[in-house]
Amino acid sequence: MGVAALGLGGLLLLSGCTASFCSPADQANMLYPYDQGVTVYCDKEDIPEAYADSAFQIFEGNDVLYGYIPKDDNGNFSAPGAAFLRDTVLAAAASNGQQIPSDTYFAFIDQKTVEVAVDAFIEAHSEDNPETEKNEEILIDGEPLSRLNITAEYVNAYNVDEEGNQTTIKPIDAAALREFGHLKYWGPEGNEALWAYFDAWTDEARLSTEPGLGYLNCPSADFENSYKTQALNKIAAARSCIATQDGNYGHYGPDNEWDVAIEGKDWGYAWQKGFFEGLLVFPIAWLTDTIAYAIDPAMTGVPQIIALCLVTLIVRAFMVLVSFRSTISQQKMQALQPQLAKLQAKYPNSNTNQAQQQRLAQEQMALYKRNKIHPFSSMLVLVVQFPLFLCVWGAFQGSSVLSSGAVLNLRLSDTISTVFFNFTGEWYLNSTGWWTALVLFIFMAAAQIVSMLLPQWINKKRLRKVARLTKNPAQDKNTKTMKWVMYGMMVFTIIMGFFLPSAMAVYWFIGALISMVQTAITQAVIAKQDKKKKERRYR
Repeated sequence: MGVAALGLGGLLLLSGCTASFCSPADQANMLYPYDQGVTVYCDKEDIPEAYADSAFQIFEGNDVLYGYIPKDDNGNFSAPGAAFLRDTVLAAAASNGQQIPSDTYFAFIDQKTVEVAVDAFIEAHSEDNPETEKNEEILIDGEPLSRLNITAEYVNAYNVDEEGNQTTIKPIDAAALREFGHLKYWGPEGNEALWAYFDAWTDEARLSTEPGLGYLNCPSADFENSYKTQALNKIAAARSCIATQDGNYGHYGPDNEWDVAIEGKDWGYAWQKGFFEGLLVFPIAWLTDTIAYAIDPAMTGVPQIIALCLVTLIVRAFMVLVSFRSTISQQKMQALQPQLAKLQAKYPNSNTNQAQQQRLAQEQMALYKRNKIHPFSSMLVLVVQFPLFLCVWGAFQGSSVLSSGAVLNLRLSDTISTVFFNFTGEWYLNSTGWWTALVLFIFMAAAQIVSMLLPQWINKKRLRKVARLTKNPAQDKNTKTMKWVMYGMMVFTIIMGFFLPSAMAVYWFIGALISMVQTAITQAVIAKQDKKKKERRYR
């Protein structure tokens, strides 16, 4: 129970130890994949027969682009992009007795969204745009793209099959709603702020005299606040916003298929987030980002894993330098266990006899002093190790490049627990990264166990040479306590590796390998020092 509580407490502590780097613009980009509105857009000839009478023209003068609001047999919105609105927001409003806005209001918000998105898309792909080389100019029948000739092909964020079903998502610069749909949650130039457009449109709808609008048909203050809270809660866990350059990152939306535009961050932005964010979190994420891009800007997953490995080596090498003396001291203490065992055997009643307890403590401290050991040096190392670990975790969780691409279908930003229980599709083909997550977890757990037990195994081998003359309750109690602490830490680390992002499992696996090498080196150094002492003693 103690280990379980420690693990749960540790996870809760870690979740809030470093600040999120996501800007309001990043949040706006993240929000749209989850709530794309209730309207489906199509060309006039593709309007389903069931909605032929209710379909409406999107732009005046454009007799091609139409929209309709599909509903299921229960009268609920059934547009693919309306799942969050339907199943979360409206369901909560109904259970709380809140007034639900009219269909006309939701259609009004969608109309405003498509208008600003199409206008921005037209401007981005116009001949006069300075970024035209980046965003190719679009011509329809030889005419520049405009509201008058735009078709559903250049509006919808998804490709649509012959039956009108949304299939694969389009590239971010291939359609208006794919590239600029997030403006629904953003604002116009000069008033760029989260919810700026949405609030302005809602106020406009409340003041409108059009049928289906007005105060009685628009969101109440309670509904609006509830909607915004639930929308932000939906993306609250998304923290992969530390990018060194503007780009498209991550896996968002109901099917985790939507990468969104994330703003590039600099060191000044990081310092605004906090001391450790500027000192360690951003530099570690920056290093990961820089190495990955240097290897392959396509971000296929392989460069991320290589960058992760290199950054882990650098961080752990730094820790080895910082903690080398302490580690030598700890290993010396392990090497002195045979002599400590003799001392403890010399005072078998130290557990109950205060005089023996004092003499044992004095002789132990004298032994430590002769061997230049500081018993509490390991506590000083924790002062460095724990904050560094939190910052590494925050950097890997916040790194945008680690949220893109996949290694054998496993995304490094996904937790092993999430992937492990995802059996959708043909799981035996590893289509969801199930096998990759399992193998990574086994390797990480095995490496952690070996790295933690290796010093104990070496010490146990040494202690075989020390004959125990009598039982020592104090020694047995201390040994048992230390074992339980070690086992608790081992279980804690493995549990965290299961629930934290896969990148941390990689970090722990590589770190465990480094720890084993470090143990081997320090043991060799100690053995060499002991050999020299024996040679001096015999001279």
